[in-house]
Amino acid sequence: MNILDEIREYFASTKRGVREIVNVPKQFPAIVIRMNGEYGIAIPFDKEEDIYEKFANARLYSKEIYIDGIIRKYLILSCFIENVRNEFATLCVQFIGPGENGEDRSRILNNPIEWWKHWKELLGNSIYDKKAYSIIAEMLVLEHLYKMNKNVEWSAANSGSHDIESDNESFEVKSTIKRYGSIITITGQHQLFSKKELYLYFFRLEESNTGLSVNDMKIKLTNLGYDEAKLEMQLLKQGYELGSSIRESKYKVLEKRKYLVDHNFPKITKDSFKEGIFPKSVVRITYSLDLDGINYTVW
Repeated sequence: MNILDEIREYFASTKRGVREIVNVPKQFPAIVIRMNGEYGIAIPFDKEEDIYEKFANARLYSKEIYIDGIIRKYLILSCFIENVRNEFATLCVQFIGPGENGEDRSRILNNPIEWWKHWKELLGNSIYDKKAYSIIAEMLVLEHLYKMNKNVEWSAANSGSHDIESDNESFEVKSTIKRYGSIITITGQHQLFSKKELYLYFFRLEESNTGLSVNDMKIKLTNLGYDEAKLEMQLLKQGYELGSSIRESKYKVLEKRKYLVDHNFPKITKDSFKEGIFPKSVVRITYSLDLDGINYTVW
């Protein structure tokens, strides 16, 4: 049993209390915890500083725990949602992994806040926001573009401004499972801005046994020559680890559109403001955009 399988098994079988992780080196101990409605992983933390960070339904905090007659301070990564425990276990593996010569463990213990900021960004942009149909739509566009240009990059996995990039073009992908209406949400003032030519792809999908899944799209892409290891890493970064059941959810395409985001396309960027400067203290702009009535091509 590897570390991931062990954590998942403990998450499933532990009702309350702590259990030692046996598949880590003894000099880098870790435990699984279940208490007060939460589950997670913990590592010894002998620093004087106290840690408490929370985002969505995940927490990183320090706390003293009484185990076998000994009180010791731990750094705890925990979650409150039961139905994402398999995905959360993947994050826990990275959290407790010592790395080469213990470098990863030392990095977390010496600067837990920096580690948390990195993973909070990934949690916010992937695990809590991405749906299977959104990933499938992006992979469909990636397949379409990869057939024409082997240099395209699926940049959404790296928290890029746009979902897909090539040398001369940027591509943003939006999708919906609503049967009617074409209103999308633009998250950030950079999403519809690019120094390169920018295209917006829009999909309307519905769940169907005759449709395509994430795993189906993985096969299609790898058959085209897309690097399998790279693709798996990109899926993992977005919360879709190998073996996850959500990767088998199937959706079929009802409609797909392609828009050129040029000077005629309605959008809010820095050019929308006087002298191309955002108003002072405005750090993020989110708005809704109705695509109906805007010229597009069917592909």
